Amino acid sequence: MKKVITFICSIIICFGFLFFYQRHYEGLISKKYYNEFGENLTDHKFKSPILQSMGARQNDNLFMFGSSELEHTIEYYTQPIKFFNGKKAGFQINLIGKAGYKSLVHAADFGALGHELKGQKVVFVLSPQWFVKKGIDKNTFEANSSELQVYGFLFNKNISLITKQDFSKRIVLISGKNGNKHFALMREYCYLYSNKDLLTTSKRYLMTPYYWLRYELLVLKDDMNSNKYLKLGPKLANGLKPTHITTNWNAELKKASKIAKAKSTNNEFGMDNKVYEHAFKRNPETIRVSPNNNLCINSPEYEDFKLLLDVCKDEGIKPLFLNIPVNGKWYDYVGYNKNDRLAYYKKINNMVNSYGFEVADFSKYEDENYFLMDSAHIGWKGWVYVNEAIDKYYNKNKN
Repeated sequence: MKKVITFICSIIICFGFLFFYQRHYEGLISKKYYNEFGENLTDHKFKSPILQSMGARQNDNLFMFGSSELEHTIEYYTQPIKFFNGKKAGFQINLIGKAGYKSLVHAADFGALGHELKGQKVVFVLSPQWFVKKGIDKNTFEANSSELQVYGFLFNKNISLITKQDFSKRIVLISGKNGNKHFALMREYCYLYSNKDLLTTSKRYLMTPYYWLRYELLVLKDDMNSNKYLKLGPKLANGLKPTHITTNWNAELKKASKIAKAKSTNNEFGMDNKVYEHAFKRNPETIRVSPNNNLCINSPEYEDFKLLLDVCKDEGIKPLFLNIPVNGKWYDYVGYNKNDRLAYYKKINNMVNSYGFEVADFSKYEDENYFLMDSAHIGWKGWVYVNEAIDKYYNKNKN
């Protein structure tokens, strides 16, 4: 009996030290965190719940989730972090995402952040290129998500069991036999979640303490690594709360159009000269429409996007979704079906509206020069339209 009591006391002491060190490092990170860290575009921030949580706790950070468009035009003055940050916009843009980030990756991140995003203003950029026949694969998911984020999703008490089961099924479905051994452990837990029979459910309950401990250790590891990572950052003052100023959006559109016109002179598609010369002009036949890359109205990505919407509903997050078009002129040229594009835009709008969330639909601009800077990435004028929508969304219902 004494041995049992000693063992239990040891476990309690171990957990006590674990949580103590978590709080300790979170306190250190809180003191080091600076608002401009929102402009950091690295895997460390994208996969770190604590660093994203710190941004959410600033109360003036506007999180913007997306993919390659966030980094592709980073030098454009109209790109949100260039356009808003450092000005009297009233908020700090905090970007999350890069090439390869899709709905399932963001769903895991949203779930891991938990209550941190509740009541926060959040913007989500949707890319039509996600919604293809194959959807996301194992390698893309593992490269852009983390074991910590998946466990954070599954241990989030606010997310319904049904949503967790649907999420786990997707993780299991895209899994392969070979891969990251840590992800293999995580997938075993997802497998237990994805099956509803009595035996598997019982095993899940029995194994939960092990996975929960593993999750808490990963949280501590994230805290320690993030504390070390922030030492590289500048020591800038926090708490600067600028006031909102009015922007002349028509003037901004004219300015962006003038810049774009000078940088798009070698093609009829409104693309950046350098991008067109490098990626599109040399051998156009190699980029003619492929069945695997065509927009697919039955893509698995729609189920992944529904998962993201379910997480937002469970967590009380009400994002603004940006329905970004493709370059219509280019897509017509290479043979993409316009009816498929229109069906995609409509389906996205209907899905978002069915959850009661806001959607800014930019599909009417798919034939407008300079909305995009290539076939898919938001360009000079496109960012101005997007920035106006963001500004209105952030300041809506504010006194």
